Amino acid sequence: MKLRYVKFSDERRKEFCIKTIIAGDNDNLKVYKKAIFDEGIKHIRDVAKNASLLRKYYDTEVCRVVLDGDTAEFEYIEGESMEHRYIAAMKRGDIEEVKRLLLIHRDIIIGNKENETVYSYDGKVNGVFGDCSMFDGQHALKCCNYDAIAGNIIFVNESPVFIDYEWVFEYPVPTDVVLYHCIHNFYEHYPEMEDLYAFDMAMEYIGVLSDIEALKKTYLSFYDYVTSDGDTEGFALMKAICLKNTQTVHDLKRENIVNMCECDRLQGVISDINGQLLNKMENEMRMDMQLEALKKANDEMGRKNYELECKVHELTEVANEALEALNKKTVYIIARKVYRGFRSIRRGICRRR
Repeated sequence: MKLRYVKFSDERRKEFCIKTIIAGDNDNLKVYKKAIFDEGIKHIRDVAKNASLLRKYYDTEVCRVVLDGDTAEFEYIEGESMEHRYIAAMKRGDIEEVKRLLLIHRDIIIGNKENETVYSYDGKVNGVFGDCSMFDGQHALKCCNYDAIAGNIIFVNESPVFIDYEWVFEYPVPTDVVLYHCIHNFYEHYPEMEDLYAFDMAMEYIGVLSDIEALKKTYLSFYDYVTSDGDTEGFALMKAICLKNTQTVHDLKRENIVNMCECDRLQGVISDINGQLLNKMENEMRMDMQLEALKKANDEMGRKNYELECKVHELTEVANEALEALNKKTVYIIARKVYRGFRSIRRGICRRR
């Protein structure tokens, strides 16, 4: 299995630290998501369950996933991303196209009619999005794909597909909260979009009227939920500790985990290099065989050319002999006719005498 891509999402709490791997042959690529710590196995299993939730509340296609033990295996989807379409419109300076894409993106994020509800504040979302009491009575989503950012939506024959859905929440979340994050993610990665079509204008255009600062706080709460926990440490922190000159036994245990993960990654790289070397050797052997075949074909052609030249020479001699014989026969016939003519003349003269 050829390793194509490895990403460690290790800046999170232990239960959310995962590694993402893309591997396989060109015509059979797969995406694998695996927990770095045992505490994250439940999160991986929840991600696999998210697919069925999305199919219930969204008309958008969902990338197929298979749970293999503590690893989620996704199909690799090829197509054009919503992010790529935003970038293309931005580079052309096409504001109308940006607005059209914003409406499409909004509809994908919201889902179908079954997904619409009214938010009734009960404090349930506080653990993830902070205090959302200011959104009470507003439009909400029964099930939200908080991961419906532009980079996670691929168009295949103009049909959108969710290729990643790690953060799906099966309880009412204010629609503006979800729209803010999914659209703002693009502006965050491509700040030049602000010069073409300001984020505030984009929010207003797609119907997000909530206070932007309040929406920003909901995202910061989500970020804190994913990354911060006073009782546990993220993998990224553990890597930083491993770089210290002085280490405790606990530090060494954590370093061992880091080394094991790094070993897995390097093993994949080695496997990929070995595969490339094997392919190179196979190609060279194939070329040697082709050269040998060409050499044999060339030798055979030379032999047949020689035989042909011999036959041509033989036929030329036969033709020359035939021509020579024909010439001799022609001279003989003419001489005979001349002789007969002389005899006839001679007999005529004798009679006159």
